[in-house]
Amino acid sequence: MIELEQRFIDGRQLPLVLQVVRGRDAGIDDIVACLREHKAEIGTLLDRHGALLLRGFDALDSAPRFAAVLDVLASRLLDYVGGTSPRQTVHGQILTATDMPSNYSIPMHQEMSYTASAPDGVAFFCETAPDEGGETTIADARVVTSRISPDVRTRFDAKGVRLRRTLPTLESVHLKPGVQKPWTEVFATTDRDEVGRIASEKGWEVSWLPDNSVQLWQEILPASKTHPRTAERVWFNQTHVFAPEGTIRWAERDERNEQLAVLRRLLAEHPEMVDGVFHGDGTQVSAEDAEHIWDVHQRSEIPVAWRPSDVLLLDNVLAMHGRRSFRGVRRVLAGLIRNETATATGQPSRAAAAAAAE
Repeated sequence: MIELEQRFIDGRQLPLVLQVVRGRDAGIDDIVACLREHKAEIGTLLDRHGALLLRGFDALDSAPRFAAVLDVLASRLLDYVGGTSPRQTVHGQILTATDMPSNYSIPMHQEMSYTASAPDGVAFFCETAPDEGGETTIADARVVTSRISPDVRTRFDAKGVRLRRTLPTLESVHLKPGVQKPWTEVFATTDRDEVGRIASEKGWEVSWLPDNSVQLWQEILPASKTHPRTAERVWFNQTHVFAPEGTIRWAERDERNEQLAVLRRLLAEHPEMVDGVFHGDGTQVSAEDAEHIWDVHQRSEIPVAWRPSDVLLLDNVLAMHGRRSFRGVRRVLAGLIRNETATATGQPSRAAAAAAAE
């Protein structure tokens, strides 16, 4: 029999840990049965805390077993077409969390918050813990929202945000400062016509630059999002990641000095090659606002050190996540979750209704 205990790490209020205190040697069938029994409670705890760490299920040692857990806890998993981070499919719709080099940190964010179809949740699984560093950073989006200047929140809520990404070719991806992912991987195709079709379907605009890179304008979105069950409205965008000022701060934090020099040169000579964030009226987000938002996110980070077999469940509205740089081998897998749940008004969400009709 498996027995779980709720606790926090070192007195922190995030994440809530569900620790196995009896039954660590349970097999995968017993683990699945335990999680099925506690599924409703897990959902309630995620709505309350936003981040839940399952620890001590020793039999969770592979992608298929992680998938078996998500078969219980997730309504369905999503693909990653249009995503920014380099990733590989490992098993079914289980992905690597990111293939960004180990000397990169990753700023905190909500998954795919630059799209209208962001996942409802994200699950991470530690297959191999790093030798040094590599903590996943998390934060309560409600806390982050409260720390952002009311003037900034008002301005962003009135104008919305729109991400402009420059996506390099496979041959030139190493020259791209910031997130290094070619357009062939973003769109999962090498066909330019298919890129246009996908972009049109998603409401995006694309143009081709002389070097065969793609400039992608994503849809105009609200800067904040209301949680479908708790009705809390929180900051929900990645301005601090993709604004040039944020990209500079990111490179400075990682001491990626060569990329920092390239980024500054491109900003001076070819600003169209650098990602940017704009408001819905076409004005670019100010440097002052981008710097402020970066500072708030960095100040709000809570590092979570991994142990093998850990599963971290995140509500993608209420919790943010990132990564610290590391040494050694680190293998963390991920699943992007679409929930079929009632909204804060008690009505099924459009996503849930669409899924039910499939």
